[in-house]
Amino acid sequence: MELDKDRLAKLLRLTESEHDGEALAAIRKANELLRLHRTSWAQALGAAGEATEPTPADEPRPDRPQAAAADPTSRPATPPPPPPGFLSAKAYRAAFLREPLLPRLLGFPFWIMIEVLALVAPDHLIDVRGTWLTAVFTFSMMLGIVAWIALAYALLIGSG
Repeated sequence: MELDKDRLAKLLRLTESEHDGEALAAIRKANELLRLHRTSWAQALGAAGEATEPTPADEPRPDRPQAAAADPTSRPATPPPPPPGFLSAKAYRAAFLREPLLPRLLGFPFWIMIEVLALVAPDHLIDVRGTWLTAVFTFSMMLGIVAWIALAYALLIGSG
């Protein structure tokens, strides 16, 4: 069976994607296609002087993701890292708990929201640089400060 150069060209066009995962998957598929046809990149591109057998580096190995992908029952050992600027709810909760206690108490509505989110959906990705989170944080901080002022007023003035 001859190498389908049109399919190889389509896969190589996918490597131009601005999504890193898509580009990486396309190059891996292209490498897999070459391995299936027992050819190398040099042979596929028409370069002279290349051996007919693929190099040992091209052979599938158990520690490579391609070998794991061939077996549908196997799963990767660890999930891929989140994209830049995103944290899982569990990781964001841990980062929030490293903040000093006073700001956390002032913004207790936000603290409660983060705790609930980490409990309900610990693997949900949060855009920590996004405007939505900034707006929720700002509103929660203002609500928390107003609640503390109202409590102080009730305790000092209300009992008198």
